[in-house]
Amino acid sequence: MPVSSGWPLKPGGVRFFVPLFACQQLAGHPLTKHLYIEGLGYYQKAIGHAMERMEHDDCLLLYCIEGKGHLAILGKAAQEFTVNSGDLVLIPKGTQHRYYSHPKQPWTMYWVHFNGASAGAYIDQIISGQAKYVVSLGHHGKLIADFESLLSVQKTGYQFSRFIYASNLLAQMLSFISVMAPSGNASKTYGLELDKIQELMEKNIAKALDLDALADMANLSKFHFSKKYKQMTGYSPIQHFIHIKMERACYLLDISDQSISQISETLGYEDPQYFSRLFKKVVGLSPRDYRKLGRG
Repeated sequence: MPVSSGWPLKPGGVRFFVPLFACQQLAGHPLTKHLYIEGLGYYQKAIGHAMERMEHDDCLLLYCIEGKGHLAILGKAAQEFTVNSGDLVLIPKGTQHRYYSHPKQPWTMYWVHFNGASAGAYIDQIISGQAKYVVSLGHHGKLIADFESLLSVQKTGYQFSRFIYASNLLAQMLSFISVMAPSGNASKTYGLELDKIQELMEKNIAKALDLDALADMANLSKFHFSKKYKQMTGYSPIQHFIHIKMERACYLLDISDQSISQISETLGYEDPQYFSRLFKKVVGLSPRDYRKLGRG
């Protein structure tokens, strides 16, 4: 069970812990044993809020939406972070830590403690195996709305079905964060503005964009650009550009009656047979079979 900071709850704030009997049920239930909530809350302008844990047997997610705070990772791998508005704090199980609200600009934040067989894997997916505990995500209305939905679990009289719902919603939220977080963090880590490069790819989707043009935009040699891009995305720049083209091809096959030759030409491929082979290699079906699948 999570340990409370003991901060005196102010009007408008929420602090709720899932009772032990329900946590035990969630840990053994097939729909939640991979990930389940243990506690959650919302603190508004939390002056004086502070917490230190030398033992930490669950995972913690904080989302600062106003003000700022400070996080210190304790122990051998000691690190310190300023937590600004729009930042997420992700603390894996077993990590000694201390955090507190800024005395003059106190944070407003959502928080949730969670556990389960895959809890650590969700955090690893977001931070990509790096020793980072603060993720700059910015303000997302969807994420705030999802936190508000999580908080509704406190008004259900311990209905177990609501705990299942909240736990699976949290899994979706963490998956959403893993999609939204990498570009901003990777840009800081590798000095490469991934969003601008991918925007260039989208604008040139009808062309045969080459590596030289992409590397020039990043002011890097082709070798260093390719290396950094693959570290950030898991793909080479040209592979990723092809994937973007094939995503567009799928869209056109779904929503239009254009022939495969027309779609091939739209995406910059003069040879429809080459386009079809490339499409099948990426998607796993020929363009013709993909279209049949969508209209079957």
